[in-house]
Amino acid sequence: MEDLDESIQKVKDQMKEDDRDVNLANQLLVLLRKNGDFPELEQKRKRFVEWAPLTPLNWINWIEDFRKQEPEPSVEDVEKMFERAIFDENDVTIWAERVMYSYKCAHDERSDKDFEYCRDTCEKALTAIGNRYDAGGHIWMLFLGYELKHFRKYINSSEFQQQADQVAHLFKRALRCPTDQLEEIYSQSEQFCSDYQQDSHVTELKKLYDATMRQKEQLAKFQILIDNHETKKMGLKQFFEHEKKSGMPARVQMAHERMVAELSDDEDAWCAYGAWTEYELKLPQISVEIYERALRHCPYSYVLHQQTLLALERAQKPDEVIDRLWAKAKNNVINCYLSAAEEGRGLYRTYAFLLRRRIFLAGSKDFSPMAEVFDEGAAILKEWFTMAWDPNAEYRQMQAYFYASLMKDMDKCRKIWNDILASGFGRFAGKWLEAVRIERQFGDKENARRFLNKALNSVSDNINEIYLYYVQFEREEGTLSELDQVLEKVNAQASHRANRPQKKLPEKPYPSEKDNKDLKKRTAGGEPIVKKVKSADGGFKAPLPPTALKKPTPPSTQTTTSSTAPSVSFSTPKSQPGTEDARTIFVSNLDFTTTEDDIRQAIQGVTSIRFARKAHTDETHRGFAYVVMENEEKTRIALQKDRVPVKGRPMFISANDPEKRVGFKFSTGLEKAKIFVRNVHFQATDEELLALFSKFGPVKSVRRVTHRDGKPKGVAFIDFESESSAQQCVASGDKLVLRERDLEVAISNPPAKKDKHHPHVGFAEKVASEEDGGPRKGHAAKLQLVPRAIAAKAPQITARMDAMDVSEKPASSKASTSSTSASKPMSNDQFRQMFMRN
Repeated sequence: MEDLDESIQKVKDQMKEDDRDVNLANQLLVLLRKNGDFPELEQKRKRFVEWAPLTPLNWINWIEDFRKQEPEPSVEDVEKMFERAIFDENDVTIWAERVMYSYKCAHDERSDKDFEYCRDTCEKALTAIGNRYDAGGHIWMLFLGYELKHFRKYINSSEFQQQADQVAHLFKRALRCPTDQLEEIYSQSEQFCSDYQQDSHVTELKKLYDATMRQKEQLAKFQILIDNHETKKMGLKQFFEHEKKSGMPARVQMAHERMVAELSDDEDAWCAYGAWTEYELKLPQISVEIYERALRHCPYSYVLHQQTLLALERAQKPDEVIDRLWAKAKNNVINCYLSAAEEGRGLYRTYAFLLRRRIFLAGSKDFSPMAEVFDEGAAILKEWFTMAWDPNAEYRQMQAYFYASLMKDMDKCRKIWNDILASGFGRFAGKWLEAVRIERQFGDKENARRFLNKALNSVSDNINEIYLYYVQFEREEGTLSELDQVLEKVNAQASHRANRPQKKLPEKPYPSEKDNKDLKKRTAGGEPIVKKVKSADGGFKAPLPPTALKKPTPPSTQTTTSSTAPSVSFSTPKSQPGTEDARTIFVSNLDFTTTEDDIRQAIQGVTSIRFARKAHTDETHRGFAYVVMENEEKTRIALQKDRVPVKGRPMFISANDPEKRVGFKFSTGLEKAKIFVRNVHFQATDEELLALFSKFGPVKSVRRVTHRDGKPKGVAFIDFESESSAQQCVASGDKLVLRERDLEVAISNPPAKKDKHHPHVGFAEKVASEEDGGPRKGHAAKLQLVPRAIAAKAPQITARMDAMDVSEKPASSKASTSSTSASKPMSNDQFRQMFMRN
């Protein structure tokens, strides 16, 4: 016992300010138990557990105290306590306590439980948490330990081999799960086989262990991130996506369980878990349990309350259960945690339409409960948020339609629509037309005509819709005289609106030539400089290289009388040794979620990183950045790490020189010592390719070709140390198979790549091909003025560029003469005679 009165009083004082603080409540329970205040502790436990989940430690303490009561509680009562604890926290420590308790009961002479009770409890624990990488191994070790103790009873029995096979089967199940104690489980399985001569199982156990170890090595990478507090959320997300790709429901469920265990107050994680059980597993009862657990941890979430109401309805729970949850939702969300009108509207809307379905299923026509919910929601939200309670009038439109269609109360419907139109929506044609449609469907045409008359003088956005609808309405519903009156009224209204004086917008000053030049400025590498934009989505802000960030200093000897500030150049000059530019590298092809820590893990010696980010935000970048290194030696080492994978994408690394930006760095043309491999499995590794092709000779390197996003293309290059090895590989005729795919090999001879840094190369050839009658893409406005009827007979009209060709040619050549005559322009009379020729 400890004297903790002062600490207990301090926590109680804090809870006076917020009596719903879950952390303080659990902290108080721990202090009361340590202080020995058991009567108050029992009272607080029963009160706190009604509205908040207790921590695993508090649940274990409570169960332990409960078991020590006199007389000793029954096994069934203790099991109920364990069920309540696991409902709050699906934690390995609680499950371990439950498994140990079941084993104790199975060997207690006063209990009527046998070992099957212990086995059933262990199986429940494995179903709930056995596949968890971080916790499942502990349950497997307990289960195996108990099974081995139970097995020793049959050593000299006729059932020995049957029991041995049963234990071996349990070992095989455990070795299929990539848990944190996989190595210990395999070591125990080897010892078991050795001690009890079970050699027939050794090979299969080893095979299962090797396969699962490969899975565990992949999961270990995520565990490193999860263990780090700063990267915990990112690691959990990556771990979840990895498990989701497996497609195995048991592993996906364990990934969801781990997410909600680590992020118990994250409503998004709970919503995703509940939706997965609803739409993937399609198990309504499981969905209800997940959502009810979620509400214990996130009682403030209106989305979870909505989803739970619908899940209860899908599971066909009794109406009383649903109504109790609705009362709790109003108490928790509406009265305590409501922060936005949208949340309240969503809750009331969900429950109102749930009641409509319930009333229809019951065969009743009394929709008054639904009307009470609609009216209550409108009154409470209007009181809380005044005029902003229904900014788009969606709630009131649903309410009005309900009164018109189900309650047959058009007076209430019109009252609601009058409120909508009077609260700022009278200028929108769509709102008036919706009111008219409801009136025509459920009311009478006279009231519809009144709405249209009012709309003529109120609408300001799309008045033509009102004109056309009003005229069509009278065609369908009115007499000829009423149609004539409406036509006259509409024409007069249109004429009146057309003659209204228009407001003149202030003229914007025309940008000067200097301003236009400033807007067109770009760095030498073609990247946009930082510029002002008019809207949040109007562009990007890109980082500048170090030289562009420094303001130029005018020469001291230069004098000027002009008041104009010197212009700043954003071009990237050549890096000078010893400067920051010389220590700066340019990285690109990054995933948009890549962080500075990701780059620092891939490149050592980084001092600062400047991402290119979207305008007006610091959250999203464009996939490239400038990275400043500690010294030039670190810079050279970093440049050698070009295409190192970061978040599954190859990171392009190049010097801070636009002319030397990373491009296609591999040689093209015939390479006799290198072979090209096709039909490579997407999951094949470099090690597998190296092992397959090493039989033909020493291999210098293996390169699997990937897309920019890091996904493999299914081809690879194998670079041998000698040409003879490559020739032997191609000419051998051996059938090369990797991961059940037949590989195709050939000597490497890739095509030449276009030079991106010299875009004008080949321009003359392109122009010549266009003038020779070839396609001219992107210039659809070029007109062919020669009629189709004589196009075959008409001489080819050459471009002015060809007509001005003054290249050196023999003056007496026939080709030169014909070219000159063909390029001589024709007179109008000559063209007319050619056109009239038969």
